Amino acid sequence: MLDVTRQTVSRWESGKSYPSIPQIAGICRTFHIDANELLDCGENAAAQSEKPTQNEQKKKPTKTFIAAVTICSVLLAAAIGGLIATIVYAVKDASYDSSATVWIVSIPQNTPMIVLSVLLSIFIVLIAAIFIYLLSKGKRR
Repeated sequence: MLDVTRQTVSRWESGKSYPSIPQIAGICRTFHIDANELLDCGENAAAQSEKPTQNEQKKKPTKTFIAAVTICSVLLAAAIGGLIATIVYAVKDASYDSSATVWIVSIPQNTPMIVLSVLLSIFIVLIAAIFIYLLSKGKRR
């Protein structure tokens, strides 16, 4: 549509080269956009031309990153709460033997409580690993 090669467009997109004025006019005609919009000659261009400070150079976290960290936090908190509740339920009938100074814990006969505890523990480890990965990825930005 613009009478340029695919490689030329790729160089424009990567910032290795820039379209000429006639090419910019052709882009605007083809895609029905204003040249100012294409070139961002408004207030944003003046702000972008100034050298950003060191704090501004750090990229802000994206909404997706924030959502992923939030979801991991909620899942982690829920899994830990579930594990605590499962353990409390499993040992609710524990008694303290003062002569032996030990707690006597009788594990319930229903193995689903043990299985649930193990699965919740595995889930906690997986979510914690994802959470740590996301945080390390966020620090590299």
